[in-house]
Amino acid sequence: MSKWLTGLNFEQGEAVNHNHGPLLILAGAGSGKTTVLVSRTGRLIDEKVAYAGQICVLTFTNKAARELKHRVQDKVGPLAKGLWAGTFHSFGLQLLRKNYQYLGLSPHFGVLDQSDSQSIIKELVKEVKNATKEKFDADKLLNLINILRAGKKIPPGYLDEYHELAEVLMPKYEKRLILLGVTDFEGLLLEPIKLFKKYPDVLQKTQSQFTQIMVDEFQDTNSEQMKLIEYLSSEHQNLTVVGDDDQSIYGWRGAQIQNILNFPHDHKNCKVVKLEKNYRSVTSILDLGNEVISKNQKRHGKVLQSTKEAVSNEKPEVFVLENEDEEADFVLREIQNLKSQNYKFSDIAILYRSNTQGAFIESSLRRAHIPYEISGGTSIFERKEAKDCLAYVKQSLLPDEVSLRRIINMPPRGIGETTIESLSAYAQSKKMDLQTACKNWREADVGEKAGETLDQFFQWLWVFPQRILDDTSLGATVSERFQNLMREIGYRDYLSKSANDGVIFDKKWQVVEIVSRILESFLTKREYTIAAIKEFIDAMLLRDDVGDDARKDQVQLMTFHASKGLEFPAVMLVGVEEDLIPHKRLGSDIDEERRLFYVGITRAQKKLVLTYCRQRKKMGVIKPVFASRFLSETSKSLYSFYEMGARPVSGQARDSLVSDFLSKLGNTQKNT
Repeated sequence: MSKWLTGLNFEQGEAVNHNHGPLLILAGAGSGKTTVLVSRTGRLIDEKVAYAGQICVLTFTNKAARELKHRVQDKVGPLAKGLWAGTFHSFGLQLLRKNYQYLGLSPHFGVLDQSDSQSIIKELVKEVKNATKEKFDADKLLNLINILRAGKKIPPGYLDEYHELAEVLMPKYEKRLILLGVTDFEGLLLEPIKLFKKYPDVLQKTQSQFTQIMVDEFQDTNSEQMKLIEYLSSEHQNLTVVGDDDQSIYGWRGAQIQNILNFPHDHKNCKVVKLEKNYRSVTSILDLGNEVISKNQKRHGKVLQSTKEAVSNEKPEVFVLENEDEEADFVLREIQNLKSQNYKFSDIAILYRSNTQGAFIESSLRRAHIPYEISGGTSIFERKEAKDCLAYVKQSLLPDEVSLRRIINMPPRGIGETTIESLSAYAQSKKMDLQTACKNWREADVGEKAGETLDQFFQWLWVFPQRILDDTSLGATVSERFQNLMREIGYRDYLSKSANDGVIFDKKWQVVEIVSRILESFLTKREYTIAAIKEFIDAMLLRDDVGDDARKDQVQLMTFHASKGLEFPAVMLVGVEEDLIPHKRLGSDIDEERRLFYVGITRAQKKLVLTYCRQRKKMGVIKPVFASRFLSETSKSLYSFYEMGARPVSGQARDSLVSDFLSKLGNTQKNT
């Protein structure tokens, strides 16, 4: 037997042994898909079916890509060097960096995040006549503009005003991106497609480079990602996709379940392998999950089977509570109950459909001093201070107008709006970028004082990255040097003056400290070079997850969506009610809502608890609520049902409680 098949089941081995042609791996929850991807990649390299540099693995998180590369390198050794694994967006960024000139981009183009894109949309709306008095949702407009950029029709349900405005703004938005020398996240998918369509030689070169394409989490792909996949694999059809149609939960952000449902039909001689052996959950949890998801009609169809030997035949439990306050108290008691059974806090996850549900739970945990973490919250890189820091690093090595405008007078250094407008007008008249115009400030009629300040600023910025690497007078570590450089430029003083009190200032400066530590951690794993800092910039532009993966001993609070890909020994699903799951406002696709519920169930390894209330406050009014249809339509034999919100006390436990009570009562009487 090949070493690559050791420890694998028959179906996993089938997938690993596949060499050429299209392959669909239907990987059920907890079925070991990462092991299959690693083993297949390693075997292709080890048996010389393909060199490492000919393999392209597309993922949805850089963390998943890093894990795959690390595990393949561990098994294959030096032969694994050159393997490409990363997200669709990082693939697009790399392709555009190599071929920027074809698309009118600068070699140092930047990447806008969502908030920067929305800011541009707001500016453009103000410029459009008759639109200034009305308020438009920038996020909704950006979404419509991206639909138009992709050459798709706007779906029904949008107001005519939005539709018309999006059509007016779309060319203006694209023109503004070119003017600023940047692309946006959507552009990292759209521009490569445009590149392949317009320049067949670039496509042919890329197809020749990558002769084996693999895609993880295929059920989450949208139409643009699917086009990119088809371009890459059309010449050789060596396309392996791994996914689970039963876990397709991102339709609201463009994912198309048809991509995975139609894959065998759309790809001639496609081999389909189903991974149905589950290595995560006990049988009783999978029985409930299997029955829930079986109610969906449009699916490939599979039944998960547990490989775990259950210590007990304990079924999932359903508790009915009076209201959300009782539900929060129940969660608290259940955590304490699990702790008494030797579960750690970090073994426990509380999942809910809507973030607003988490507030009651959080309040209850705080009162009881139970440590918790809310996952899927705002990233540190969404904070203004982090964006400012990254703009300094970005502008020093890969300049663009967005970064420059952010830091040119931050902290304030006497470069006012009038000066910036003069420089912008000069740059446009001479068809040059803003940074070049700044260096020619005399020709732009900028005053002597402001001009000299600009010269000093750019001289400081020019040596900024090298000083991060080796200026030991600033400190012994990269983190210390970075922080001291931000002090030197006046940023710490600026934060101090702009904060209302010391606590707010400490929180703001702490963001700078965190960014400096992340930079140091990034460089420590690579080399202390300018090239490595450029890699860091790209990683941050893509919002790469470079933080500490270690989970602290805290209860995990998160939405059903945020839980995908995770697993926990004990899981509580709270608010399993109509109008919450499926959600009244957000749950128009009932099949997707059912898949979301299924994802929640299959996060649990050993213990699963579900709750719903009899009444819940909505918009300030207490209203009766009912169990979710997804629970009601399953057999009651699959779970233990506690209508009074508590487990009945066993005879021995009851005797113990009575004994404790009588003992305490006796002690009280003696003391009186």
